[in-house]
Amino acid sequence: MKKIIAGFMLIFKRILKKSSLLAQMYRNLRVRKKLSAEVTFKKALGFKFNGPDDMESGQFEPDETYIFESLIEKFDLFVNIGANTGYYVLKALDKGIESLAFEPNDLNVKLLLHNINANEFSAVCHVFPLALSDRVGILPIFGASTGASLVKGWAGQNHHELVPVTQFDILSKSIVQDKKSFILIDIEGAEFSCLKGAEKVLLNNDQTTFMIEICTTEHQPDDIKINPNLLATFELFFSYGFLGYTANREFHQVSIDEVHTIVNTQEDSFGTHNFLFTKDRDLLKSLK
Repeated sequence: MKKIIAGFMLIFKRILKKSSLLAQMYRNLRVRKKLSAEVTFKKALGFKFNGPDDMESGQFEPDETYIFESLIEKFDLFVNIGANTGYYVLKALDKGIESLAFEPNDLNVKLLLHNINANEFSAVCHVFPLALSDRVGILPIFGASTGASLVKGWAGQNHHELVPVTQFDILSKSIVQDKKSFILIDIEGAEFSCLKGAEKVLLNNDQTTFMIEICTTEHQPDDIKINPNLLATFELFFSYGFLGYTANREFHQVSIDEVHTIVNTQEDSFGTHNFLFTKDRDLLKSLK
């Protein structure tokens, strides 16, 4: 009986592996289809854009979009790490905000470039087709589209491609220096390493505000229940004097004690996986 069960589990794992690869192939085909189409004006967005359906229809991340649109004009510069096809980047450019877009997936970059080019915005956009981490070199990226991650096994994804990777501090200091920057990071579990490579420029700037995805239990690799870098990520922000809030309509202030409790109990109490970090206590007044 044990041999039968072991054989069944082996077959099941092979099916899952193939399913993950097939899902990635399907996502790539959808992006290629968008690439071959004309970039058209989307009424829900107010500019030309081709991308995932929920982005085109204006239904993508409603809470995060509300926060972004409420705050972005208070800043000189927008930095999008994990820019995908440019949903947030184009929103910033449409408001005349200079932007930096980091995106390592080749197909996403091509669609991002098509979207920027079609609109002929007056604001400058710096596009970097690479990933950001705490090192310089080449790393595997697992999966594709909005779920691609530098974390092996993220959301069950094991098929990978190689991408160039560098540190934010090395690449972007001259652009970001002395500017009030809004930073959006959505890189599927790799945010702590990215932040470690941005300590000198971004974390050490009192004018910087972050909106960042930090998953607690979602999409973790097999046998991992709680994000192993959860506590370290919040500690890093708090050590630089940032205040942390949930990036939803509640804007609940997060304390280090709450993070400790989540890690110790293995139970998520945040109610979201997106967070705001700022040193400006008055910034959120415009959101309530």
